[in-house]
Amino acid sequence: MPPILGFSQHAENHPGSDFTPAEWEFAAAVAAYQKRWGRRYPSWREVFGVLVALGYRKVAPPTPLRRMTAAEREVVAQARKAFAEAVPKAPDATPTPPGVSTPG
Repeated sequence: MPPILGFSQHAENHPGSDFTPAEWEFAAAVAAYQKRWGRRYPSWREVFGVLVALGYRKVAPPTPLRRMTAAEREVVAQARKAFAEAVPKAPDATPTPPGVSTPG
């Protein structure tokens, strides 16, 4: 049976995955929590508990999340266009089943 690859083996080689040391610390702590407690998908409360265990404390007012850059918006637009072209178009009208007459 082939080995099961964990998140880190994929994330390290994925383009755009240049994690900061703090992000790696958080990812490793979540992975350790998942392994220790057998929780493949921990709840948000459990994830918050991992953050608190790492020393997270709210010391500043919240800041808005970063908006997408122009390059990121372009990638999303290209993906949506490619998806729209790949998905077959639905017919405009519902076809009439065989043996059913239509009025008119």
